[in-house]
Amino acid sequence: MTRLPLAGVRVLECASVIAGPYCSYMLTLLGAETIKIERPEQGDWMRGQGGDAALIAAGMGGTFLSCNAGKRSVALNLKDPRGVKIAREIASRVDVMIENWRPGTADRLGVGFQDIKAVNSRIVYCSISGFGQDGPMSPRPAYDHIVQAVSGIMSVTGTPDTAPSRTGPPLVDYLTGLSATVAVLAALRERDRAGEAQFIDVGMLDCAIAGMGSIISAHVNGGIPAAHIGNAAASGAPSSGLFPTNTSLLSIAANTEDQFAALCRALGRPELLGDPRFRDPAIRKQNQEALRQIIGESLMGRSAIEWEHVFAAAGVPVGAVRSVSEVLGEAHVAARELFRRLDLPEQGRSAAIPTAGFKLNGRRVAPEHAPPVLGADNETVLAELGYDASQRRALREGGVW
Repeated sequence: MTRLPLAGVRVLECASVIAGPYCSYMLTLLGAETIKIERPEQGDWMRGQGGDAALIAAGMGGTFLSCNAGKRSVALNLKDPRGVKIAREIASRVDVMIENWRPGTADRLGVGFQDIKAVNSRIVYCSISGFGQDGPMSPRPAYDHIVQAVSGIMSVTGTPDTAPSRTGPPLVDYLTGLSATVAVLAALRERDRAGEAQFIDVGMLDCAIAGMGSIISAHVNGGIPAAHIGNAAASGAPSSGLFPTNTSLLSIAANTEDQFAALCRALGRPELLGDPRFRDPAIRKQNQEALRQIIGESLMGRSAIEWEHVFAAAGVPVGAVRSVSEVLGEAHVAARELFRRLDLPEQGRSAAIPTAGFKLNGRRVAPEHAPPVLGADNETVLAELGYDASQRRALREGGVW
């Protein structure tokens, strides 16, 4: 197997739910060795989320499976001084530590940045929280949908009848995890250059607002009110957006003049190009209701998928609206290897695990090993730290895990 870019990098993850675990998952897929510290008995809360009752009972809920493959799991009570001592010992041997507790919690537990820096002067320490490490909101707890509400994302999502609305998937969690991954990679580079520990402060609200850059810039700098526009195209072009066909909806983006011309010709309505109501973008906006009605009526002769092929061949950006099941059944998704099926030996079955959203040198970045059961690596990790069998047994029987 080709050596991965982060081979040799070691990560300690003290995180749960999605944002923190997704960051360490990206690092793991890129070759890092990740040790995940979890609470004894319950573990990461996401072990109990995500559908299938048998998987949930085994602590392998579908949501947990999505971003924990390839990691090692150590169940450890960090409210016990002995557990904190072990966590520090692990941290002394890693390159990166990721935590997503509320600001101040890691310090109270004894595993904050200064605590870890004292035992590892080259640590890259990444703190992920809802609102960052400072500022009036910093002490507050948060989840994805809370940040979607506070950030303004909900206010610009949906139609006048449905807004405010949250996005379907927890996109702020994933945006935060990806932002943290970029920060960790940059901090590793700086650590290697300067030889000094690095501290990263990632706030979910910061990432959400950064992810609305175009909307906020248009609002602040262009005087355009930030409002919910439903399924209308962000470009505002009347020839873009969602249109009905004789089966389902079709998303079209004919923003440029070339795309509009290609759309009219592919639609079998080349005369629209000479219609004075549609001769340029400004005039088209004034007559957008008439244009959208003509496009919609013309689309009723075929299915969304048929039109998708017609417009794609003509160079018009297009996509039929699909359900999750439908897109997962697409040959393209299979060809791009966006999931890898891995065995879950303890459950006697396999699971489809998401891969990274990119290829590296033509190779899909994907997990090699299934997510671990809770505490699967306690014995081996503590043995690596120098604890003999009797010491490990005493810690186990003493409630440290």
